Amino acid sequence: MNTVNPYLLHTLLEPITGLADDDASVQAFAKLDSNDESEMRAIIRNMIVPHALSLSRDAMKRVKLAYQFYLSKPDSNFERVFYSNLPPFDAPDDPRQFFLWIWDECFVGEDFRLADLSKYIENPDINESMKI
Repeated sequence: MNTVNPYLLHTLLEPITGLADDDASVQAFAKLDSNDESEMRAIIRNMIVPHALSLSRDAMKRVKLAYQFYLSKPDSNFERVFYSNLPPFDAPDDPRQFFLWIWDECFVGEDFRLADLSKYIENPDINESMKI
């Protein structure tokens, strides 16, 4: 049985976390069209991918599994995950799309789909993400 933690979805968002409280960041992203895939992918490539590459191999493995699980799980609430990080821009109309773009940019050419979600259990331990 594999264990996944929903809080690990936040790990890759650390470079944009809390920037909604930073006036300069909000201003910098004021004209961003969050539904424009190329604009969003540029932000992901410039801010999120370098952070992902800085994680340890073990941490990235756990984060990757969390992304696979929650992207495969139909009832995942990506809007809640997105906005709880207080990014300096709005989510796309479909917040899940942002996380799919993150997947595509961080795990190039890999398929996120898990065939059997029953082989996984969720452990919503908020402290696990702090151990990375």
